[in-house]
Amino acid sequence: MIYTITLNPAVDVSLHVREGLLPGSINQSFAERTDPGGKGINVSKTLKVMGQDSVICVGICGEDGDRLLSMLKSIGSEVISVRYPAGNTRTNIKITGENGVTTDINGNGPQYDKDTVEELKNIILSKITSGDTIVISGRPPLGSPSDIYAELIRSFKEVEGVKVILDASDEYLREGLAEKPYAVKPTCEELCIDNDADSAKYEAGDLVLRGVTRCLISMGVVGAVFASRDMEATYTRALDVKANCTTGCGDAMTAGLAYASETGMSSEDSFRLCMALAGAEAETEGTNPPTKERVMELFNSAPISGQ
Repeated sequence: MIYTITLNPAVDVSLHVREGLLPGSINQSFAERTDPGGKGINVSKTLKVMGQDSVICVGICGEDGDRLLSMLKSIGSEVISVRYPAGNTRTNIKITGENGVTTDINGNGPQYDKDTVEELKNIILSKITSGDTIVISGRPPLGSPSDIYAELIRSFKEVEGVKVILDASDEYLREGLAEKPYAVKPTCEELCIDNDADSAKYEAGDLVLRGVTRCLISMGVVGAVFASRDMEATYTRALDVKANCTTGCGDAMTAGLAYASETGMSSEDSFRLCMALAGAEAETEGTNPPTKERVMELFNSAPISGQ
């Protein structure tokens, strides 16, 4: 089973404007949608359309937390939720122009509460067994200790055969990497390297040498680099698709890593699936997941090469 952890989830409000965001003026939207959001939740939504179930693990609070729980029912996956003692689950605003460029305005959400995070961790530990995959992704609540994800990785790895996938940034990424998760999906910016193939290939290869089994570095419209213990660092361009909203493409890639982990896909097919999921996600509105049919169409046509 796959468990996705989102300590700071959100209600995502996606607005589409024809001219793109014009600061200092009234921007009229022509379409809008509301989705349950947060990186781990986006991973679970994508896994669901791929026919792979997961358990959604979230920390919520306030009226918007209740609203989010109600929205999560539409995904059809099991939900484990804990409640922070104060605050309100955040709302994220995503404004997309017809050119596909998205501006994100993210709320803060609740303050970190150690007891609440411990409660969620212990519930998950009581359920996971060898062979399960755990995805830890997104920014934790305000005030979280820098080793919050590192500590979770240590705890989950004590269960033999459990694979942990990390998608984080800043100190949460740096300290998490020290615990050698099974897989990571950083960006070049998060790794503080240039957004080019050579830099990403070097860094991906180095992370594998340091103990990560699979590393996928996403580079936006430039493409991505994948490296693993049985595949040298390889770069490929992003798929040529018409982007409607780029929000969620990285989460779709993380879903690809989790799907591949759970189903035993080869490194090359894992990389191909991640690229197909990102391309298909870019074509959708908001953080709405793509269809499996479109993903497989792109998967079958996606070349994996160093060109």
